[in-house]
This record gives sequence, structure tokens and C-alpha cells, in this order.
Amino acid sequence: MSGVVKFGFRPWVRRAGLSIVLVACAATVTLGWIGERAMWVYIATLMIGGVKVWAGTLRPIAELTDESIVLRPLHNLRQRAIAWSSVRGTEQMVGGDRLIVYYDTRRGMRFAALNLNLVKGRREFLALIDGRLRAMNFIEKHAGRSRYLSRLDAHQGVADEGEGDRK
Repeated sequence: MSGVVKFGFRPWVRRAGLSIVLVACAATVTLGWIGERAMWVYIATLMIGGVKVWAGTLRPIAELTDESIVLRPLHNLRQRAIAWSSVRGTEQMVGGDRLIVYYDTRRGMRFAALNLNLVKGRREFLALIDGRLRAMNFIEKHAGRSRYLSRLDAHQGVADEGEGDRK
């Protein structure tokens, strides 16, 4: 892969965020004369959530470069830029809608979860990630309904420890 490959949000995600904002605005106009604090807190929360979803869709949900993978899940306030060399593995439910990327940081291993139903070009996105990780000697393993891609050296370390126990 050379350059940057960007994957946007599916069109319905932006429309959903905008419709939440419009519902909050309509509720504000309709209930404008009511002085109930709980109602205003609810409307403000609805408005903030809608603006967050709508504004979040103005940038790509994911970007793949030669150096890193950038994920912008809607449920996080900030993006996650993960160097390919820091990736420890991925987890995906077979036929599922979620991708979890496990990666190393200075504070230990962390993860970023991404809702695949929101990714426009989901199949191409997953194929590019799989291709990149397999080129880095990641191997595929299935456990139940989950599919994992992890480093081959992580599996070898486990096998080496098992051999030492037998001696």
C-alpha cells in the first residue's frame, strides 16, 4: 500500500446525526415554554450527541498509511493513530460488525474498537488490514465465533514455554 487510503462513514450515519440535531431543535421549539430542568438537560444531551455524530462524520472513520492505521470511532472523543509495528493483533466476530485492534503503548497494551457497519468500503478495508498484517507474519486463528490475527512470534513464545515445562 502506498500513500493514504481513506474510508469514510456510510451516508446514513451523517443523516442520522443530523436528524438527531433536528429532533432536538424541534423539541426546543415545541417545549420552549416549559421550565422543567430535566427536560432541558435531556434536550441539551440530545443536541450535543447529535452534533458529535454529525461532526464526527465529516472526517474519514479510518485511514491506512504505510506507517500507521488511524481509527476515528464515533464513541471516542479522539482518534487513535496506531503504528503498524505496535499492532499486537485483531479480533473480529465471524460475520460480525466489530473490529478490535490490540496495540502496545508506553503504558501497556490497549485496544480500539470499530463498528464495521459504519465503514463505507468495509470489505476493502478489512482486506487491506488483513493483507498488511499477514505480510507482517500475523497468523489467523479461530476460537468460537471470533477470528483473530496475531503475531507469529507471540505464538512461538507460548510454544517455547510449553517445551521448557516438559523438560
